[in-house]
Amino acid sequence: MRELEVKIDKNLEGKTLEKILRENLGLTKKEISRAKFQPQGIRVNGEKQRITYRPLAGQVLRVCTEEQNKEKSRVMACEGELQILYEDRDLLVLEKQGGTPCHPGRGHFEDSLGNRAAAYLKEQGEDGVVRAVGRLDKDTSGVMVYAKSRIAAARLSAQKQTGEFQKVYFALVKGEMKEKEGKITCPIAPIPGEKLKMQVQEGGKSSCTQYEVLEKRKSYTFVKCRISTGRTHQIRVHMAWLGYPLLGDVLYGDGQKSPV
Repeated sequence: MRELEVKIDKNLEGKTLEKILRENLGLTKKEISRAKFQPQGIRVNGEKQRITYRPLAGQVLRVCTEEQNKEKSRVMACEGELQILYEDRDLLVLEKQGGTPCHPGRGHFEDSLGNRAAAYLKEQGEDGVVRAVGRLDKDTSGVMVYAKSRIAAARLSAQKQTGEFQKVYFALVKGEMKEKEGKITCPIAPIPGEKLKMQVQEGGKSSCTQYEVLEKRKSYTFVKCRISTGRTHQIRVHMAWLGYPLLGDVLYGDGQKSPV
């Protein structure tokens, strides 16, 4: 069993519990039905309530749920070094080093960050199921967020759709960019005959990268990027197409090392 807790604010006030459970907590109709029949299933300020109840701002909603189909999300638990940036009962936030896959895949079934996270959760007495909320390329360093339950993952996914939960990238690109900011909307597609390499190509998948110049130097530019689509190597492909490949990128640039 897992308990979810939400403090009702002005945006949630007046909505039925059913609507809050479905739209804000990401519960399915079946999960809500199961929760209704739990002894401590759906409570507001400690008292059981029907799903038609409309809570007031300041009240606290608590819901007991059951995890289903755990095996579908289970990865092999393999010990390894972890740098934990934040943790609570729903989330595990880790620092990812460049060169480490964020989840198991071809050639990396036991040495990904997801494998290490599963081992850590198992040691803590949790079920060892990890759910990556988003992903980072193997060669990209940054912050990875793992949800400890399917419901927490669903809530974060919903927040990504509304823009409440966002991912920001920082990169050093080769050359001094002329524009202070811009948007690249060129479609991206695989290069025929290449297993991993992508390219800008008409008829490819729609892609959108927004960038903002933070600092310029003589031979490179420091930029902030946001993406509204998640294509393979999207920022690397778009910046290279624009004429400013990422420093150190051996696939789309010249592999020149970063000056910092």
